[in-house]
Parts: sequence; C-alpha cells; structure tokens
Amino acid sequence: MDEKNKIEQTLSHRLIKNVIWNFIGQLWMALIGFFATPFIVRTLSVNFYGIYTLIGIIIGYFSFLQFGLGSAAVKYIAQYYVNRQEEEITKTFWACLIIYSLIGMLGAGLIYFSSRFIVERILKISHELKSTAFFVIRLGSLGFLISMILGVVSSVIQAVGRFDILNLRGIVLGSLQIGLTVFLLSIGLSLKEVIISNVLVDLVGIYVLWILVRKILPFLSRPIWDKDYVVRLFKFGGFVTISGIVGPILLNIEKFFLTSLRPISSLTYYSVPFGLMDRLTIIRSSFSSVLFPAFSSLQEVSDKQINKELHERSALYILFLYSFFVLFFIIFGRQFLAAWIGNNFAFNSSRILAILSIAGLINALAVPSMNVLQGFNRPQIPALFHVIETLLYIPCAYLFIWRFGGTGAALAWLLRVLLDTILLHRASCSLFGERILVWYGRLFSKGFIPVSVCGLALFALKSSNQRFFSFSDISGIFSVFILYSCVVWKWGLDDFARLKAKQFLTGLLHG
Repeated sequence: MDEKNKIEQTLSHRLIKNVIWNFIGQLWMALIGFFATPFIVRTLSVNFYGIYTLIGIIIGYFSFLQFGLGSAAVKYIAQYYVNRQEEEITKTFWACLIIYSLIGMLGAGLIYFSSRFIVERILKISHELKSTAFFVIRLGSLGFLISMILGVVSSVIQAVGRFDILNLRGIVLGSLQIGLTVFLLSIGLSLKEVIISNVLVDLVGIYVLWILVRKILPFLSRPIWDKDYVVRLFKFGGFVTISGIVGPILLNIEKFFLTSLRPISSLTYYSVPFGLMDRLTIIRSSFSSVLFPAFSSLQEVSDKQINKELHERSALYILFLYSFFVLFFIIFGRQFLAAWIGNNFAFNSSRILAILSIAGLINALAVPSMNVLQGFNRPQIPALFHVIETLLYIPCAYLFIWRFGGTGAALAWLLRVLLDTILLHRASCSLFGERILVWYGRLFSKGFIPVSVCGLALFALKSSNQRFFSFSDISGIFSVFILYSCVVWKWGLDDFARLKAKQFLTGLLHG
C-alpha cells in the first residue's frame, strides 16, 4: 500500500469516527433542546425568552476579543502533535490560556459596565423587564470569561482528535444545564435563577475538561511562558480576529434590529426558527471541528489530491445530511411549528423557518472551504470576505427588517450567506487549481437525483392531506427518509465512499 493510500485509510477512519461522535453529541443536545424549548418559552413568556436569548447574542458579539487565538491554538497544536513536539505544544497552550484569561476579564468588565447602555439605549425593552435584563447581562459577563477559558482547554481536545471525550463531556453537562433550567422553572423560579445555574454548570465544565486534558497530555501541567509563541498565535489569529469581529455582527445584527424596530416578541418569533435551524448546525460543526485540524495537519502533504478529495467529499456529505431536514422544514414547516409550539407561533414563524432552512444549507456548504483556507494558512481571505459582507449586510438587514419584520431578517440573512458561500468556494477551488463551475457541476450531478427524489416524496406526502403527527403521517415521513437514504447510497455515493462506510460499520459491529 503506497503512502497516499495509507494516509487516506487512516484519515478516512479517523474523520468518520470523529464526525459521528460530534453528530451524536450535538444531536443529543438538539433533541433535549427541542423537547425543552416549548416548555421554557411558555413558562418564561415570549418577552422573557427574548431576554434569555440576548445573553448568548451579547457574549457572542464580544467574542471578537478572542483575537483568533483559539483557532490558532488548534492549528499549531495539531501540527505539533503529529510530530510529538511536547515542548511546543506546552508553550502554545499556556500562551493562549494566559492571554485568554486576561482578555476574558477585560471583556467581562466591558459587558458588565455597558449593561445600562445596552438595555436603555439599544434595546426596545419595557420598563418592567429592565431589571431582569440588567441582571442577565451582568451575570452573563462572568459567562464570557468562562467561555474564553473553556475554549482554550477544549482546543487541546480538538487538536489531538479526541472528539469522543469532548462530546461525552458535552452530553453530560449540557443535559444537566437544560435539566436544571426545566426543573427551576417547574418549581416556580424564574430567569435569574436559570442564569445562575447555567453559570455554575459552566464552571464545573471547565474543571472536568481540565482533568481530562491532563490525562491525555500530562506534560501540560507544567506552565511555560514564551513570548515568541504569543507572537506566532497573534500572527495567525490576527486575520481570524477580523472574522471574529464581524462574525457576531453577521450572525446577530438582525436580532438587534428586530428589538429596536419591532416589539421584542418579534425576536422570539424569529429566534425560535433560527434556533431550530441552528440545531442543524450539528451537521456543519460536526464536520468543521474535525476538518480544521485535519487540513492543518495535512498542510505539508505533497499529494494535493488528498486534500482536494477531502474538500469535495465533505461538501457532498454535508449536502446529503442537510437536504432531508431542509426540505422537511420547507414543505411541512407550518404544520410542524403548529404541533410543536402552537398555531399562533406557526402563523408568525413558518415563512421565516422556510427561508432560514435554505440559508442554513447554503451556509453549511461553505464549511469545508473555510476550513481549507484557514488550515492552509490563508485566514486573510475569509477575513476580507467577511468585511465586505458586513458593509453590505448591515444596511440590507436594516431596510429588510424595517419593511418586512422577521421575514425581512430571514431574507437578508439568506442573501448574506449566499454571497459568503460563493466567495469561499471560489477561493478554495482556486487554491486547488479548479474551476468553480466544474466543481459545482460535480456536486450537482451527484446530489440532484437524491435531493429531487426526497423533495418530490415529501411533497406527495403532504398532498395526501393527512393530519400532521398522525401515525400514518409519521410513518410516511420515516419511509421517505429511508427512501432518501437508499437513493443517496445508490446514486449519491461512489464506490470509495460506500467501501469506507461498510468498513466503518463492520468495525463497529466487531468491537
């Protein structure tokens, strides 16, 4: 077996294993979130749930203070780990941890002391809700510091490819966090107690993850400071920082516009479908967190065909995994929302869900290209794209929301991710010396039959006018999924992909 085949065999097995672990961990969290969300929304009310959503948005926005060092740490630790360079790994880890701890305290202070300005000047919140909003934002400032430290520690687990450990920890602590939220609300407590419990669980999460890191790489217990490694991290992370600054704007600015231009209930009618589509990012992130260290470690491989195939196959598999759910939300979205939360919610959110479904698929298809560019030391390319998109997106989102409300927010987001995906695909194809239209043609030829069959089958099922969530309807949806899976296996995958899948399933059955 030549070197290329050996690399492909090892890489394929590791990637499939890690993607499946990511998928299991995030699917579990998506499922318990799915069943808990209606209770949380009804118990808190749409206004308090909107405030609950704000804390994640605010922490996400201040994440630009990460300066891309977390991504840089994953990249360099992955490279050093391949060559067993323990001292370099230690210096990289501690440089990132010390800097992030300092930045985390700075960011926490900024969030805390800007809380009054955010509540009174930016957000459209009634007087009786302001005290709760102050509390949530100020306590959330501690959550920002925790998230910074947690990001550094988890970067080690990602870099060494132990996604089984990372996801098992996430399943346990994430379930505990949602379980406590439901329990506290069920005994009559409110949003303040929920936020406190979330912060406490996050603190436990850092402690558990640090213990696991010390078991995997015990040499990390000895702190080493080297300013040269700080410079190296900032050099790579500088361009990632630009994406980090504009990223939260691109992801969340429409939510701020909704609260300033429309009643805060509009944020809930938008954020619940957005959160539902965000659950599907378990597919995207399952690939992303695995592909980035993989491309980083393969950067110096002489045979570029390995990277080209990994790039194309990842995009194709994301297309297949996303398409069934996207088509389901487009065709059955209104019935689903009515059965899940209620008719009023379905009336206000079904169109938003359909638009965001399409946008979510398009956004997911950009993941392999983003990972290629950053893993190959070209973070400046996506950073430039994000700056351009931000300048176009802010006025577009404002005008669309002013005119069409939540539907306008969804349309603006769709246009933004479409531009982003095309630009990233163009750049990654150029890196491999490919023409983007030829690359699109291969994806289209492999994906057309399975996706078309799935869409037609779901539409035919809906046309039968059966009551949604009846036994016959659920069995029909399941049958469509089985049909889609068979068509993907027969016409969507090639011989190599089917062989890898069979080998992996055989390995699972035998131990």
